[in-house]
Formats: sequence, structure tokens, C-alpha cells
Amino acid sequence: MMKPWWLLLLALPAWAQDWSLDAGKSQVGFLIKQMNVPTEGGFKRFTSQVSFDPSSPEAGHFRVDVDTASIDTGSVEGDEEVRRPAWFDTAHHPRASFVARSVRRDAEGRYTASGELSIKGQSRALSVPFSLTRQGAGWQALGHFPLKRTAYGIGGGDWADVVANELDVRFKLVLLPSRSPGGSNTLGR
Repeated sequence: MMKPWWLLLLALPAWAQDWSLDAGKSQVGFLIKQMNVPTEGGFKRFTSQVSFDPSSPEAGHFRVDVDTASIDTGSVEGDEEVRRPAWFDTAHHPRASFVARSVRRDAEGRYTASGELSIKGQSRALSVPFSLTRQGAGWQALGHFPLKRTAYGIGGGDWADVVANELDVRFKLVLLPSRSPGGSNTLGR
């Protein structure tokens, strides 16, 4: 007996959709303590490649590349200092990248992306929890994770006692249906 054609659709894998950043609403930032005083900063330029279907997260792929020279510490002197070799060494390592190898649903609207974070030539496994909420025709991915800067060779020497080793990386990615292949988009403010 022949099965109805529409049953075949149920057996097909879910197809992830490509998404682009809403440049005016997305952010990658951090909170770190300097001399035990919380200090916020962020990055002005980053790109993303996102292919994701919230109903089938395991088929998703995420990549975020941050232009490390676009750091904004809140002061010109601070920005110049963290671009130097002891910190981000932006001349030799102009980009930090997170590439998710897998995504899992933890609860309704809650996910974890697991992959590798590469900064300054150092790569480490990282799991990033985030929430995903509907925003009009798109989605907002919102999350944060702790990071030890010395694990990536960032800072040291005289700065070891001035700037905390652990910081909190924060992100908000507003994703819209992609108009371009690959879901890539650059954020530059």
C-alpha cells in the first residue's frame, strides 16, 4: 500500500534558516573589574554567520567573529593599551572567533551552543547558554558567559594585580531573515 505523499514531509530533516544581524540592535560587550571597580566595554565591529531553526536546534550553526581592534574600553588610552601585544595584539591577531559545533535545547526558549572560542592564537572549548525570543520577523539571542583572560594570554605583567582575571562576556544578537547567502552580516557602528 502506498503511503500518502505528505507523510514523506514528516520524515525530511528540518532545514536551518540563514539569519543576519540587525546592526543597530546587536552588541558584544564585557564587564571586568579594574582595581576592583566594575568596568564595562564592548566591540564596535563583529560579523556573524548564523543558520538556525529553533524547532530543530541541533541542525544549527553559529559563528561570531569580533574585530579586536574595535574594542571600546571607554577611554582612548585604554583602547590603545589593550590593542598592544600584552593584551589582544591586534596587529597579529585581529580577530576573536566563536564557532559553535553543536546547539542543544535546554528548556523552552533556552539553548546552549558548544564549540571553540579562539582569541590571540589560543583556542578553548566553550559552552555558551543563551535565550532565544521572537522579535517580529526575527529572533533575539541574549546571553553571557564567564571568561578567564589569562587562558588566552590576554594581559599580564604589571596588569595582573590591577585588572581581574575573570570577566563576564555579554551579547545580544538580533537576527533577521537573511537576504544574502550564508547568513553573514557585518556590524559596524
